[in-house]
Amino acid sequence: MGWGHEFVDEVLDGLGPNAEVEVVVGKPTVDQWRNAPLVVIDGRCKTLASGMPAHLRMVVVAPAVLDGDRLASLYRGWQDDYPEVPVYHLPTGFDAVRQLVVEAAAGTQRPEVRIGVIGGHGGAGATTVATALAMASAHDGRRTILVDANAPSGVDDRLGTPMRDLRVVNSLAPAYILDRHAGDVKVVDLSRSLNEDQIAAAGLCDLVLLVANVQRNAVVTRQVAARLAIKGARFAVLPTWAHDKAAQALAEEFRVPFLNEVPLDPPSVFSDRRVHVIDSYHLFEIARTLLARAPYFAAQVAA
Repeated sequence: MGWGHEFVDEVLDGLGPNAEVEVVVGKPTVDQWRNAPLVVIDGRCKTLASGMPAHLRMVVVAPAVLDGDRLASLYRGWQDDYPEVPVYHLPTGFDAVRQLVVEAAAGTQRPEVRIGVIGGHGGAGATTVATALAMASAHDGRRTILVDANAPSGVDDRLGTPMRDLRVVNSLAPAYILDRHAGDVKVVDLSRSLNEDQIAAAGLCDLVLLVANVQRNAVVTRQVAARLAIKGARFAVLPTWAHDKAAQALAEEFRVPFLNEVPLDPPSVFSDRRVHVIDSYHLFEIARTLLARAPYFAAQVAA
C-alpha cells in the first residue's frame, strides 16, 4: 500500500510494472493498513501515520525533491517517534525498497509475537525472565521491543549485553506501546498491581507468563492469577522450581498451561542479576523454548 501524494508517481516508476500497489490518497482505513503486506509512506505524512497501529513492514520514503537541511529535518522527525522504521531517500533508496516489496510479496514475514511477564510475588524473577526473552529474541536477529511497565523494576539494570535489535521502552501505558510500535517480538514486564493500563496490555499479549515459586507464595500468586483470569488474559504458570506441586495445582485450578516442560534446572537462573549472553546458557535455553512454543501455549489457553 502506498500512502502519500506527489511521491506516488516516483515510487511507481521506481518499483517497476510488476509491483502491485494500492495507492491511498488521504487516510487509509485501519483494515487497509493492517492487511497491507507492506506500507510505503511519504515522509511528509507523519501526522497521518501517528493515528495508525504499528505495522511490521512500514517504510518511509523521502522524495528526491527533498535534500539537504529539509531531508535531515524529516529524517530526525521520523526517528524521534519511529526509531524502528527505515527512511529511504529516493532514488538512491529504491534498491532497498524493491527488496522489501519482494519479501512482502513472497509472504516471508513472520507473525508478531507478544509475551507478557508478571511475577506472582516479589523477587519471583519475572524481570529477569522478561529481559532474557527480549535478549534471546534480539540475539537471534529479530526486531525486539522490551517494555518496562513495572517501574522501577530495573530492566535497564538487567541488560548485561548490548543488543542491536533490542529497544527498551519505559512506559506506564504499555498497551499504547504494544499497539503503536513495530517489532517482530514484544515483551512486556508487567506489574502485579494490574491496573487498567496493565490489564489492557495483558489482553494484547499472545500469552502472559506468571512466574512464581508458588509453594512458598501461594496466596499472593493466586490473587494475581485470579485477576488475570477475571480480565480474560491468556496466561500460563511458569514455576521457578521444577517440582512445585502448588504451581501445578494453581494451573489446574485456572485451567491454564503448566510449563513444567520448560528447562528449569538450575532454579538459580531466575535470581535478580544482570543477564549476559556468554554466561546465561540455561536462562537463554528457557527463553528460546518459551519464544518458540508461545503460539502453542497460547492456543492451549484459547482452547
